Amino acid sequence: MNDLMNLAAREGAEEFRLEAGQPPVMVVQGRARALDLPSLSEDNVTELLRSFASPEQIEELRRCGDVRFNHLFQNSAKFAVVALMQHEHISLRLKNLGR
Repeated sequence: MNDLMNLAAREGAEEFRLEAGQPPVMVVQGRARALDLPSLSEDNVTELLRSFASPEQIEELRRCGDVRFNHLFQNSAKFAVVALMQHEHISLRLKNLGR
């Protein structure tokens, strides 16, 4: 996840979209583009979320089907995180809020 956040800072990304079966998508200047990376598995997305979400946030996602929170990655960039669960599949959207 840290590599993605560092890439976001370098590229000036406004948002990341992470979904199983798709490569990570980065939005820069309003244009979405898939990164030249392998498609993410459900386990990849879950592991990425668990790498920065609290146990309480994970539980809220399981109970409610979504969770929203802000997260500061390594004191470099703040992101608004939206995690959605649909039919046992998690998708993540991370909007760059800057520093």
